[in-house]
Amino acid sequence: MQLVAKEKEKFETHALFVGAPLTLAFATGEDIAEVKKGADVLPLIAPFHVSDDDTYLVLPEDIGMEIIDILRDGDSDLLAEAMRDGLLVFGSLERAGKGRMVLAIEHSIVPSEAMRGGLAYGSSVALKGVNEDALASINTLEPVQITVCSSLVDEEGLEQMLGAPEFVGTSWRAPARLRKQGAAVDPTFVWSKRLPDGRVGVELALFTEYEEVVALLRPVVLSPA
Repeated sequence: MQLVAKEKEKFETHALFVGAPLTLAFATGEDIAEVKKGADVLPLIAPFHVSDDDTYLVLPEDIGMEIIDILRDGDSDLLAEAMRDGLLVFGSLERAGKGRMVLAIEHSIVPSEAMRGGLAYGSSVALKGVNEDALASINTLEPVQITVCSSLVDEEGLEQMLGAPEFVGTSWRAPARLRKQGAAVDPTFVWSKRLPDGRVGVELALFTEYEEVVALLRPVVLSPA
C-alpha cells in the first residue's frame, strides 16, 4: 500500500507540471540540495518573478540566465546538467525578511527524474509536411501562448527539429515584419529529440520577454507524416 501511495503521489506531482508555464528562478546549489533531502522552503536569488500558476523551474545560480546561452549554443551537455541539478517546484513565492524571498514548497521533483519517470507531453500534433498549416497547428496550442509576440516554432526551427535525432537551439526567430517595426522580440529556444516510435518530442521550450523567462517541459510531441 505504501508503494501504491508513493506512485500515486509521483503521478500527481508530474501532472502539476504537464503543460504548465514554469517561471525561471535561481537558488544556490546547497539550498537546492536541501530541498532534495526534504526541506520545504527554498531561499531564492534575485531576480524574482511570481508565477501565476505557482510552478517554477529553479536552476542553480552558477547556471542562472546562462540557460539561454546554453540553448542558443546547442550545448546538450550543459543542458543535461541543468536538468539534473535543477528543480521543478509547485509552491508560492513569499517574503522572508528585507530583500529576501523564498519558495514555500508543496511539491518538487528533479526535471530529469520527472522526464525519466514518464512525464507526459501536454499535446500531440500530427504533421503533413513543414508548411503554414503545420506551424499554425503547433503555435496555436494553448499552453505555448506564453508571450505577446513570439511563437514556439518557425519553418527553419521545425525543419531542424524534425531532421535531427536531437536538437538544441533556436526554434523561432522574429519575422521581418516585426523587425521592420523596430520590435525587440527575443527568440524561442527548444530541446527536442526523436522518440523510438519516430515521433519528435519537444522536451523543453524557453520563452523570454521583458526580462522574464518562462519554460515548458514536454509541451508537445510531433508526429511527422
